[in-house]
Amino acid sequence: MEFQSDVELREYMQSSGRSYVSFTFKQNDGEIIGSILLELFSDICPRTCDNFIKLVNGKHECKHQYAGTPIHRIVQHAFIQGGDVVTGTGKGNPKFSIPDETFQVKHGDVGILGMANNGAPHTGASQFYITLNPLSWLDGKRVAFGRVLTAEGLETLAKMAAVPLNLERPLPEVTLTEAIVLHVADTS
Repeated sequence: MEFQSDVELREYMQSSGRSYVSFTFKQNDGEIIGSILLELFSDICPRTCDNFIKLVNGKHECKHQYAGTPIHRIVQHAFIQGGDVVTGTGKGNPKFSIPDETFQVKHGDVGILGMANNGAPHTGASQFYITLNPLSWLDGKRVAFGRVLTAEGLETLAKMAAVPLNLERPLPEVTLTEAIVLHVADTS
């Protein structure tokens, strides 16, 4: 989606009934990759979105947060993956998990935000992915709970997908340098 002004964007966020988060990414060589505005489907997946928001703002009971963590995996033409708040390698265990809330949101587009898991049901925790292409094979297996909202965000996603890789790990490392909750939906 494109918005003509910041005012138009704010009005959209306040009237949508959904929550919004902004992520900024930088390579460890200092190059800023860009920002992504994420629309969270808090009307469809309220518990999953609440877990995600707590990790964005550092108020999760696990005492971890997304800011400062790497994008530890990029699968060409499939997805980027981050959110390992423990080790940053994709192998960290935050010692909690959340149930698979719903499979209502499909992976039919570029920029779908989902909760990664360890391959078994109900094992999502902190790790997330954002799709680089439609990935219908994830439908019914992973909980999708948001999307990249703007063309600028999709451009940032494409820049991350183009970073050189060593066994799916970005080189130079890509870090989520800033994670901000822009708007939280009233789900009461």
